[in-house]
Amino acid sequence: MSIGIRYGGIPRAKERAVTSRVDDDDTLRIEWPESAHGIDGSDPGIILRHVETGEECEATNLKALSAGIWMASRGGEPIATDDPGFSLDDLWSYAETPRNREIRAFRTSVGTLGLRVREVEPYVEVIRVIAEDGVIEVEGAVAYGEPIRGAAKLVAVARRGPEPVSGPANFQGRWFDGGIEIAPMAEAQVRRRVFWDLYAEFSGTRLPLATRLDDITDKKTKIRFPAQRVGQVRVRPYYTETDSLAVALSVEEESS
Repeated sequence: MSIGIRYGGIPRAKERAVTSRVDDDDTLRIEWPESAHGIDGSDPGIILRHVETGEECEATNLKALSAGIWMASRGGEPIATDDPGFSLDDLWSYAETPRNREIRAFRTSVGTLGLRVREVEPYVEVIRVIAEDGVIEVEGAVAYGEPIRGAAKLVAVARRGPEPVSGPANFQGRWFDGGIEIAPMAEAQVRRRVFWDLYAEFSGTRLPLATRLDDITDKKTKIRFPAQRVGQVRVRPYYTETDSLAVALSVEEESS
């Protein structure tokens, strides 16, 4: 099945929306050229259809949408849009509201309007990573959760083997900053390669560290942080396939 057929084909130009976004209160907002008949996402004439199940729902009730991809149509025709659906400011504003479900508007490869619905949990959106002087420092902000204030920890949890390692951190509302020394992780190295996942810990609760609000895909191969060394152990932060922040420790072979 081609993507054009899957997403309903290319609609007539007169149905092209100028702006198509999901606001902070999960309301679909569609703005049309002045020459078009003005409607928005509250108009019952806009229908959303799940691409996998075929389920249909009026756009007036986004809270009823199940997880997955939904395509928008009006009068039996898919809605075209000039809006790519990406605004980092809008996404930051959206992420400041505590929620367990994220709804994003996007433009398909054939120019039609779709909505992506997925379950979410609070985490720390990473803004800055500094790896130098034997320390990994992280700055970020709480996404989809309540603001937090007070002392915290930056915790590294090995996927196999060593006990967790932590360093001092702090929450100021949504803002988070913390650092962790790499030597304790390197000293716990018992295999050639060990991977550690990073968390912000506060009052016994751990929030994953990740970067998911931007439009950079495949961060694992596109973003590389500087490596540090403790003896023969090479320490480098990296992004996983799910855009979570982690640290890889590898024992390097001695040169002859």
